Amino acid sequence: MRSKVVVLDVADRRSAVTSPAEAALRATLSDALVPIALLGLDLEPLLFSQSWFDQAITSPVASSQKAAPLILSPDFADAARACLQSGAVETCRVEIAAGVKAHARWFSFELSPWPRDGSAYSRLIVVGREVTEAVLAARETEAARRQQAEQNARFDAALSNMPHGLCMFDAEKRLILCNTAYRRLYDLPEALCAPGTTLDAILDHRRRVGNGAKSLAAFYAATVEAGLSGGAATRDVELIDGRTIRITHNPIATGGYVATHEDVTEALRATAQIEFLAFRDPLTSLPNRAGFQRAYDDAVAAAEQTGEMFGLIMLDVDHFKDINDTLGHDAGDALLKALAGQLKRAFRATDTVARLGGDEFAIILRGLKEERDLTRPIEVLQGLLRSPIEHAGQSFTICASIGATIHEDPDADPTHLLKNADVALYQAKYDGRNRSVVFKPSMRTEVEKRVELLREVRLGISQGEFDLHYQPVVDLSTRTVAGFEALMRWNHPEQGILPPGAFMAAFEDNDLSLQLGEVAFERAMAQMRAWLDDGVAFGRVAINVSSSQFRTGRLASEIAEKLARWRVPADRLTIEVTENVYMGWGSDVVSDTVRQLHDTGVLIALDDFGTGYASLANLRQFPVDRLKIDKSFVQNREDDAIVRAVINLGSSMGMKVVAEGVEHPEQLAALAQYGCDQVQGYHFAKPMPAGEVAGFIDGFTTQG
Repeated sequence: MRSKVVVLDVADRRSAVTSPAEAALRATLSDALVPIALLGLDLEPLLFSQSWFDQAITSPVASSQKAAPLILSPDFADAARACLQSGAVETCRVEIAAGVKAHARWFSFELSPWPRDGSAYSRLIVVGREVTEAVLAARETEAARRQQAEQNARFDAALSNMPHGLCMFDAEKRLILCNTAYRRLYDLPEALCAPGTTLDAILDHRRRVGNGAKSLAAFYAATVEAGLSGGAATRDVELIDGRTIRITHNPIATGGYVATHEDVTEALRATAQIEFLAFRDPLTSLPNRAGFQRAYDDAVAAAEQTGEMFGLIMLDVDHFKDINDTLGHDAGDALLKALAGQLKRAFRATDTVARLGGDEFAIILRGLKEERDLTRPIEVLQGLLRSPIEHAGQSFTICASIGATIHEDPDADPTHLLKNADVALYQAKYDGRNRSVVFKPSMRTEVEKRVELLREVRLGISQGEFDLHYQPVVDLSTRTVAGFEALMRWNHPEQGILPPGAFMAAFEDNDLSLQLGEVAFERAMAQMRAWLDDGVAFGRVAINVSSSQFRTGRLASEIAEKLARWRVPADRLTIEVTENVYMGWGSDVVSDTVRQLHDTGVLIALDDFGTGYASLANLRQFPVDRLKIDKSFVQNREDDAIVRAVINLGSSMGMKVVAEGVEHPEQLAALAQYGCDQVQGYHFAKPMPAGEVAGFIDGFTTQG
């Protein structure tokens, strides 16, 4: 049996008389199995139950010392005073400090005044109960609550500050939650963002505010069909106001889905801009070389996998450099943009029309059935190109050379198409430009020969192998040498002296034509200076000028510079121009150049008259001093009427007429009878080296 411990005042309380009621109380309390203390009104301990000490609320040693108020904590003292004052039961919780190794404990104390029979209180009963586990559990619960609250706060902050809209719907299409960005993205009132709102209610609101059926249907399809299908899905939804929303859905385990809504309008625009810069030509908005290559690779892949027939067209603007040089880059840009528009009109929307750079364009035509599908749009384009372009008060037409090829043999290598189209384009240029040519295998050898020829011509120019021979022009009225025509000759190291016909392809090449023209002028000017110094009566020297030289826009100033540098009078020089130069692109430039030269005293001759497209209007428009009848008319007796007509025309317009290709006495006699002014041809002399000219003039006698 437990021992009972009673602590009394050592001095005056030891002799105090205890009433029977109190004795009974003491006996009851001392046998209690819970911690109980009996205190006096001044809170001095009178009795502790054994359980008080067993639970180490206070130690027996400390309790047996001189009596002192039992104050376990300030809260305990406050509760005791309140109990004695009000007579009501008070409770408090006290933390009991433990030893070094033990943890602190908590006790709940209930303080009651005694007696309870209405008489004055003489004692205070304290009943304790350990609540350590409850306190710790409560603390853990509070900590968990605080942690959850912090997590919720962070989640709410993250949700509210998300740049993208977020929403969560249950399996019944009822809103579970959404954030501020979602509400703002679709301009939803707060009432529609409350949990439980149905998706139909949100869609109805969107319909009422006028987002349109297009966006409504797309939004509904994206949220319901994709979101509730049980799998993740992402799609872009285009709203009627021009925005694009990227909606990503993910199903949730309990049914329903969570979705993010991101406004990707600017991102898509930026991507489109990057795509444009990477694969589009900024001037014409057509695909650039990289865009063309991508489309070409796709066409090749399709041809290899399915045997699809496709075509390729290469196009160059004729004399484009001359347009930039004479009319300016603004005119060149206007031409390219106009050509881009005509190309898009001529070809299908499914065809790839690309600008490769400069004046080079390419077109890929997919899904062809026959060659006619390739040539038909080319014909449409050529018709469109006949319409003049207006720019800065000037009107001009686009002339283009076109090379086309088609991949129709499943066993052929489609990657050769690029080379084949280039070969066809080269052939179109060689044939006279402003035309289209469809590739044929036989062209490849011809083009390779021409390419090799041009390579040799370039080398020959650099080695100084080109020079001039001179053919006399005889005046029939005076029977004297009126001048000479300078004709290009190539002193080929292996083939000997070659006439222009042997390297005519070089005159079709813009760059080489300019280089050969420069050689001709420099050689002729130097030779005229030498003859003047030697007193040779050579009259005038005629030099043929190509369209390339005219179209640079610098010909007049360059000739003036050469005349001054070589100190050759302008009236010693004749410029021969073919009819096609007058009629082609840049006729305004040709006209201005010819007038400037004519004003300085340079004679202007219209060469090969009758073989081109000149008209009486052209003869009146341009300053022409000489008409040269082409030898094809002179040497054909059936063309005598043409010869007489040209002679009469020249005479009526105050021009002298020169007949070319005179080889026989009867031709000379007929021309003299018709009133021709001057003649040249093998009847008098073949073109000769410059060193033979002086001797020819000294020994010249007319031949009947």
